[in-house]
Amino acid sequence: MKDYSKLIFKIFVAAILMAMPLQATLAFTDSSDDITVETFIKDKFEGGWAYTVAGAPEGYEEGFLLIVADGNSYKVQIQTGGGTMKGENVTTKGSTIMFDVMVEGDKVAVSLKVAGSTISGTSTSSQGTFAISGTKTLSQE
Repeated sequence: MKDYSKLIFKIFVAAILMAMPLQATLAFTDSSDDITVETFIKDKFEGGWAYTVAGAPEGYEEGFLLIVADGNSYKVQIQTGGGTMKGENVTTKGSTIMFDVMVEGDKVAVSLKVAGSTISGTSTSSQGTFAISGTKTLSQE
């Protein structure tokens, strides 16, 4: 019986992750924002990124990262099996984007390097440092 509950949970998480790109594109849209696909994908950071985190706790081992330009800075949203979180203190340097996110009351510092349609980097918290890798899944290209 226990194996079935794990299988059902994994199917549920997979269904949520498959639906996330549509939800993520709508998350930053409100009546004052005019985000379109044309303006959405004009630089290396902007887009939707499917990612995995090696060794992360259950529910956080994979997700969807949405990065949207906001003037001279960026907005970041992360969607995982554990819910939706917003990135804070977003900065960039060269091809690297850095931000903090609160996960269950614990601050996680994320640093990701963009190389074409891939990202790689780390997340660091009181739980340790974990490797992140991903690919762009929402792009004009």
